[in-house]
This record gives sequence, C-alpha cells and structure tokens, in this order.
Amino acid sequence: MGLCQKEHRYLPDFSNLSDSQDNQNGDRHICAGCAYAAGLEDGLSGCAKKSDLSYLPYSQAGTVRHKDAMEAYKMGYAEGKKRNS
Repeated sequence: MGLCQKEHRYLPDFSNLSDSQDNQNGDRHICAGCAYAAGLEDGLSGCAKKSDLSYLPYSQAGTVRHKDAMEAYKMGYAEGKKRNS
C-alpha cells in the first residue's frame, strides 16, 4: 500500500498506543491513524473485525511511528460500536 499523508499521523491521541515493531501480522509500519479510522468505520457499520490490515497505508511519521496498528484498529472498532449503540 502507499504512504499515508494524513494529518492524523501527528495527533497526540496515538502516543498512548503500545510500541510495536514486530511483523507478525504484516503490520509493522501500517499507519495507526488509518487503522483507527478503519476500525471506527467497521464498528459503526457493524462489519466483523478484521485481522489483516495490510490494505492500509504505511507511515513512520509523527506519533504513529512504531505504534501498534492492530491496537489502534481495535480501539477504533470499540468506539464505533459504542457510538452505534
């Protein structure tokens, strides 16, 4: 996937995510901001949780650098479900 250029890469909200440099799910450099947004969208629309985030853009900039994209996705998903109930 391409490189994320969105401003969410610099939001302080993502600095609380766990650090992650492993590549177990192929998500080592996936943008945590894009992962959160995807989780939020899936949670709002009632889609099943995804386990593969490889379709999302990469980012090593700002507060999303080396942050756990799957954790961000799950946070977004939970927020989406909460808003939907």
